[in-house]
Amino acid sequence: MKNFTLKLFTLCMFLLMGTIVMAQTQYAITFQVDMTNADPFDPTTDDVYMSGTFADWTQPGMDVAFKMEPVEVGSMFYTLTATIDSGEVMYKYFRVIDGAASWDNGEWTGDPNRKIFITGDATYENIWADKPMEVVFNVDMTDADPFDPTTDDVYIGGSLANGWAQPGSVGAYMLTPTDDNEFIYTITLLLNAGDHMYKYFRIINGEPSWDNGEWSGDPNRELTTDTLALVVDDVWALIDAGIPSVNQPFSYSMYPNPVNSLLNFSGINDVTKIDIFDLTGKLIRTINLEYTKEISINVNDFQSGVYFVKVYNNSGVQATKFIKN
Repeated sequence: MKNFTLKLFTLCMFLLMGTIVMAQTQYAITFQVDMTNADPFDPTTDDVYMSGTFADWTQPGMDVAFKMEPVEVGSMFYTLTATIDSGEVMYKYFRVIDGAASWDNGEWTGDPNRKIFITGDATYENIWADKPMEVVFNVDMTDADPFDPTTDDVYIGGSLANGWAQPGSVGAYMLTPTDDNEFIYTITLLLNAGDHMYKYFRIINGEPSWDNGEWSGDPNRELTTDTLALVVDDVWALIDAGIPSVNQPFSYSMYPNPVNSLLNFSGINDVTKIDIFDLTGKLIRTINLEYTKEISINVNDFQSGVYFVKVYNNSGVQATKFIKN
């Protein structure tokens, strides 16, 4: 009888410990999506739902547990908080019209899905139909010293890596050698349009650490992505060596941001063209330039929301965004 009692006690403790371990791998994740410029969208007839791996890809409209609510009455920002296991999560937002469950009214048709890697409680803010794009990062480790490919892994960290997740803690941000050159490491990430900061790190013998980055402290590498796929070629520890295939950095000023009426550009002596796009990727306005130091663009007739800007010169194109009040 004593042996049975001991075994039962041991089993109960094992199950309790397992429950505790499981609880430690679940986090409160808040999603928020800006529906301001979603078109079509009618808050009197349309609900906003989520579906994804955390929801077992339940058809939008079938389970109110995945229905989002305005952050406050009349707001166009919708929110949902869910308890989700750590690891990779894919998801997408959907309109459900007049309560009819359907897959037909997602942000876009088909791939890609939005993707995050959960490592703790977090909030993810998105814009409806702000479609992520593939960005390929390559870093040349040929002259990295010290670097031993038999013991060292190469990771990318930054705002693009789940909000500066500690290098080595999320395997999805580990680079792998390319087929053509074993000292050039590569990774492809899905990124939303906008500004990103990042840096490469050595992870020695699999131990997550901040100690072995390209250099200590600031500055970080910076990258602006737009609606185009992008390849970035970097060299370990050389911040000026990265040459994006699409976005070639150059200097200019855009202000104010947010803007009410006049959007100003200065330092644009060598700029040849400025394009402005809405969130759907539709070209709203093109301004062709020639030997102009500054220009003011009237955006009074723009609806409130987020817009993307491409600024062109002879060396390439640079993308940024502004908010119209």
